[in-house]
Amino acid sequence: MPPASIGRILSAAVAVALTCGVLFGFLDAVIADVHLRPPRGFLGYLGCYAGAIMSYCGLYLVLLLPASLLFFPAMRLRPLRRLLLLGLTAGIFAEVYWWSRPFVFYGHSSVSPERLGALGVQVLLAFALAWIAAKAILHIPRPVHIAIRGLAFVSILGGMLFISAEQALVMGRGTLNERNKDLPNVLLVIVDALRADHLGCYGNDRIKTPHMDALADRGVLFENCFAQAPYTLTSFGSILTGKYPRRHGLVAQKPGVQMKPNITLPVHLKSAKIAGKDDHLRDEDYDTATFMTGAVSHGSGLARGFDAYSEAMMGHDLVQLDSQWSAFRSELLLFLFKNKLTQRVDSDIVVNTASTWLEKRKGRRWMAMVHLYSTHTPYDPPHHFQQPYLDPTYDGKIRSFYAGDREALERGEYVPNDGDVQQIRDLYAAGTAQADAQIGRLMKEIEELGMLSSTLVILTSDHGEDLGEWRPVGPKGATQDARFWEHNHMWQTNLRVPMILANTRLLPHGLRVDDMIESVDLMPTLCELMGLEWPKELKLQDGSNEEKYVQEIDGESLVGRLLGTQRGESSTYTPKKFSFSENNHFLSIQSPEAKLIVPRQLLSKADSSALHDTSQWVRFYDLVEHPEEENNGLSKQEARVQALWDELLKYDKSMPEPEMITTERDVDFAEMLKKLGYAGGIDAFEPEPEAPAPPVDESKTSPDKSPESVSPKNAEE
Repeated sequence: MPPASIGRILSAAVAVALTCGVLFGFLDAVIADVHLRPPRGFLGYLGCYAGAIMSYCGLYLVLLLPASLLFFPAMRLRPLRRLLLLGLTAGIFAEVYWWSRPFVFYGHSSVSPERLGALGVQVLLAFALAWIAAKAILHIPRPVHIAIRGLAFVSILGGMLFISAEQALVMGRGTLNERNKDLPNVLLVIVDALRADHLGCYGNDRIKTPHMDALADRGVLFENCFAQAPYTLTSFGSILTGKYPRRHGLVAQKPGVQMKPNITLPVHLKSAKIAGKDDHLRDEDYDTATFMTGAVSHGSGLARGFDAYSEAMMGHDLVQLDSQWSAFRSELLLFLFKNKLTQRVDSDIVVNTASTWLEKRKGRRWMAMVHLYSTHTPYDPPHHFQQPYLDPTYDGKIRSFYAGDREALERGEYVPNDGDVQQIRDLYAAGTAQADAQIGRLMKEIEELGMLSSTLVILTSDHGEDLGEWRPVGPKGATQDARFWEHNHMWQTNLRVPMILANTRLLPHGLRVDDMIESVDLMPTLCELMGLEWPKELKLQDGSNEEKYVQEIDGESLVGRLLGTQRGESSTYTPKKFSFSENNHFLSIQSPEAKLIVPRQLLSKADSSALHDTSQWVRFYDLVEHPEEENNGLSKQEARVQALWDELLKYDKSMPEPEMITTERDVDFAEMLKKLGYAGGIDAFEPEPEAPAPPVDESKTSPDKSPESVSPKNAEE
């Protein structure tokens, strides 16, 4: 057989690209179809499948045409067979690698010997399967090959038409009209695990946060805002609904559960009654999107009401829910790979995606929620953020801090020395600086688009973070101390969060409010600021039965405190007396001066003598005398303890049983929670262990244990 010419080789590359595009495009379309709700109607099916085949044909053309020229000498003999073998090997390897991830050395670094060895085995397996498949495909009759290529061309044309029509559907929202033209855009930035005391505007003179400080200077800063839960999903639920956890229902952080129907902020911006008018906002009046990172998933119900969502760590690009193709595309392996690879090289992927979305919303009304993650584990910000904070003389082993490292600390596998602890804190400080820079990017984008005066900006966090603080642990009388890391604790370092609101038209400049407020106060405050009535009820049509969910808002509007004096009105605002928070083990109540933390099981006993059960870890802190919560004053403050206990009982009895919806297990979200250190999830009412087992006191540990034993990063891919 004579060697093939360049033209013949390129013709073979096109033929193989179309064949592989049809094969793998159809295969991944079927998989995406299983993962998602099916497309709507017959045309929706045809369009989504055509779009998938079109995308894969395009990918293979981009890969095989250059490869055929790059390896021209090797392709001159039997180019069709060799290119087909190359294309099939690449496609089969991608499928095997992706779908075997949860089972092949999960939690090991992508460059660990175990993962590299498994990678080699997967390549050989893919090659062997491709060899068998290539022989079978080459023996297919010629008319079938022609039909496959015809299907590819029809899919490319049909996919282009379908995708163009779908894109036109998503650009009609947010058009200015009589209902929304005087309302602001809303930018809600939630920086996960951000401690208030790490910002310059909250008094930290070491960590540089110029963009957050500037936001506070031109807006309102709340000195004492407290979250309703010290972990992510539940706290997000309270921020978005204005409800305490047991009322909005999302009290667990694990796959397979979902918040019950609630009127969230984006839902309200599409349905609220306009105060003083016989009119309501409508679905098209606000274009809404949420840009999420790690532990927040659309499957939790928190994305309800948003027209678009992206999930960076889950590998989902921006999904426009009005577009069948957009949702379908997000589950195709081609786009999952693309976004995973983009995430690896782009530490600002969330902000970049949000900025691109904002650029297309100029002159329209919108709401965006941006979830930033650089202050959550892993503490591993880019080097230029680390440089100002890390000690150049540090010679220990900690160069980053992952959830797996925290788990190793808690298991007592090593005890960090003072230098290690400071290194971890410095990495967190660098992450804080990174979050500030990302917020600066967003604000610059909004300003350059001319939308600054028309945008209400909210900056807050879902919870804080512990960074190795020593605290007494255990039931009354215990003297053992332990270091605490990350969150899901009831300390002030976990519960006190930043809250800053800014808008040049609606709010005063440079106001600092020291009254105690809660995350649940955000929703009613925004409603009053924007001239919208509070949510009253949510009606859902379920077949022939109509279900009604009463929308009980627990938060209180702060507008009277913010604008009463400015308006020249006599404000009826009364500062809160108490703030409430809960996790799976404990409930807490605090006034501005004192705090009581009680194990959940004690609340079934109305008698306050239960507080003095020596087997239970009950804590009372005088926040004026001991703001660091280092001294449990339970036995010395009987009257104050009793007063807080009585109020906590009232709160507990006023809360309903949480009503969550069980969904099919979300495998991808389960993997993500495991990677982030929530391997067992956070159950709603997990029983408190009888004897807390804190990390080992380093003074009682052999000095032979050192940071060399840090567990490997559980970074995937």
